[in-house]
Amino acid sequence: MRLRRARLLLIAPLALVLSGCSDFVILHPTPVSNAPIQSLPPIGFNHRYGNSPVAAADGFGLEHALFSQLVFWEVGVRTDPQSAGFVDRTNPGAVAAARAQVTAIEVALATEKLTTIHGMLAYATDAGQEQYCIGVINFFRALGYVGLTKATVLVFFTEQDEHAMLSWTPAGGYSYRVFDNNLKGNAFRPGPTATPLLSPA
Repeated sequence: MRLRRARLLLIAPLALVLSGCSDFVILHPTPVSNAPIQSLPPIGFNHRYGNSPVAAADGFGLEHALFSQLVFWEVGVRTDPQSAGFVDRTNPGAVAAARAQVTAIEVALATEKLTTIHGMLAYATDAGQEQYCIGVINFFRALGYVGLTKATVLVFFTEQDEHAMLSWTPAGGYSYRVFDNNLKGNAFRPGPTATPLLSPA
């Protein structure tokens, strides 16, 4: 008798809860049309590569140009003024004007690929690495970034090591600084047969 009473005490609240479910109606989703999904308009862009449509497209272009050399950098580009790059990329005149309006550019190169790290560290001196980073800036100048008054290249090995930074201004010229002592004493150091990276420009 006690067992039956206990069962009733458990079932009664459950019945009250379920009785409220009559207020809910299950809706079946409308079938999706087989029409093709529209792509992003020309103004759309991937923020991973740059901070505007033009910067992102140019960052993507550099990354793939380097990939064709079997050099595996992830590339991100930040340009100022950012607003200059918000143009229709299908309009060559607008893109050219946007690039010419940029006064500052910052390019981040990052890799976890050991062959790319070895290629960067295979330069005999820091000056060789500096010339490589200058080649990155020259890549963008060749695209039409002709109004630059400031340029920076940041180089990262893995997610934790900021390897180096190149800075440029018309008054100060180029300045290259290595932060990690070129990984001397670290297992990431290249062997004597490692080949320096080809210039990106």
